[in-house]
Amino acid sequence: MPSRLRRTLSRLRRSYRTVTDLPYAVRRLEALLLETTLTPVERHLMLDAMSRTDGLFDGTYDVWRVKRINKVLDIYGLEYFCGKRVLELGAGHADIGAFFAEIGADVLCLEGRQENVNYARLKHRNIKNLKCEQVDLEADFSNFGRFDLIINFGLLYHLRKVEEHLKCCFSMTDDVLLETVVCDSTDPNRIFFVDEDAAANEEALGGVGSRPSPFYIERIAAENGFEAVRYFTPDLNYQRFEYNWEHKNNNRLGDWWLRRFWRLRRKTASSD
Repeated sequence: MPSRLRRTLSRLRRSYRTVTDLPYAVRRLEALLLETTLTPVERHLMLDAMSRTDGLFDGTYDVWRVKRINKVLDIYGLEYFCGKRVLELGAGHADIGAFFAEIGADVLCLEGRQENVNYARLKHRNIKNLKCEQVDLEADFSNFGRFDLIINFGLLYHLRKVEEHLKCCFSMTDDVLLETVVCDSTDPNRIFFVDEDAAANEEALGGVGSRPSPFYIERIAAENGFEAVRYFTPDLNYQRFEYNWEHKNNNRLGDWWLRRFWRLRRKTASSD
């Protein structure tokens, strides 16, 4: 055992004042043990993740991410992604984009916060066919070109300019996967705007988000020549996140819980 680690263990033993000290001491010991094998970047990422539970560091994202990736694989299969050009919007730490890059896609992740982009670039620095850029997704981002597929998960309800954003997506691809929070309304013109915490690393950059109705989104898709294939299925549900709920048409905003998932395809595009 390295002498530095031995001395640290000795200090930890002497530092136990109460039982409540133990969990921190154990976490610290685990970090020190890992430190002997980690690179500086790996150590930084590990300590950052261990010290935070806010926003994108919340553990609920892990299982929920698995469910959404599994749904994408159910729709497209593994082989589809090899050589495809994929755009992930509102990528956060780019974990979903990194997955599809690792199975063969050429992935560009666009994210509004530089803090998240920096973390994503460090975390996935060894995946060569993955790029992450900081972009305000309330603005026009069509200069990045065309893509075989756009993945738009958990972003739309953090935007105010929903229709403009969707039109930008539709101009860049024939195929969009869209997952978002909605309000409980069957009105195709219904959209609510809500205050969000601009300081949170997962909420609206400008402090204002939206809750469109599912039919609002489908209307915009149809007006732009896209058909909506619904995946309002229970296999996506996780904890309070729910996709297969029935409409009561009471304009309920749903906080973060009422969600929908679509594949939006250009009507002239060939079907697989």
